Amino acid sequence: MTYQVRQLSLGGVLDEAIALTKANFGSLFQIVAVTMLPPLLITSFYQFAVMPPFAIPSDREQFQAWIEAQQKHGNIINVLAIASGFASMVGNAAIVHGVSSAYLGKAITTKAALKQAIGVFLPVFGTSILAGIAIFGGMLLCLVPGIIVALWFCFATPIVVIEGITGPEALKRSKALMKDNLGTMFVFGFVVAAIQLGVALAPHMVTQPHTAIVLSAIVQCALAILGTAALVVFYFSARCQHEQFDLQLLVDQIESEIVLEPENEDEQAK
Repeated sequence: MTYQVRQLSLGGVLDEAIALTKANFGSLFQIVAVTMLPPLLITSFYQFAVMPPFAIPSDREQFQAWIEAQQKHGNIINVLAIASGFASMVGNAAIVHGVSSAYLGKAITTKAALKQAIGVFLPVFGTSILAGIAIFGGMLLCLVPGIIVALWFCFATPIVVIEGITGPEALKRSKALMKDNLGTMFVFGFVVAAIQLGVALAPHMVTQPHTAIVLSAIVQCALAILGTAALVVFYFSARCQHEQFDLQLLVDQIESEIVLEPENEDEQAK
């Protein structure tokens, strides 16, 4: 499927993200199936096995039982949560690679996406730490500065994965691409979060707990694909807005066709 890489409105970004997700869901879900899904299932099943149910409001005995279980199993749960976080970071970087490849008309392979994600894991991790520190600093000043800083740096991971720019330079580039896009990104994040929240509630309607855990994990992974696809499309839209990236792609395509024509003529002559 061919996509038109260009500057898009908010609705256009969501439409393209949904189209990308639908057309490439099988290939993209293979990526999350070997990265995000296993640690997510392990963590969820372990918590279900060792932690007592906790309802709101809860009585004193329920609360005490939950505290005791947390003290007993908290270290293991924390380790599993950290492992799941690292796996999610690798999976997210791999999805960025896969979605960007599909959007630019290239083939998606799980092997290539994982290879790219593992190769940039440390730069992604380091850049995320820097962004987190900056966002935390903004939050200390006030909620609004923290939100603004978070919006500035939302393109950090795509920039690291796609362009290979890391650290402070990646954050600076993300801020530059976000020029004139803060309001749109804020609304965009709200809309995507609302969609994700609405869909994520569906598995909780299943009464069988083990089935609900599996469905919830699968839905979370599917939503991660959609959310990342939307972010990648927005990133390319911003590049088209500020750098005429769409014109650059068109020039590259024309140049490649010009190069291929003499070769084809030579082959026909033979």
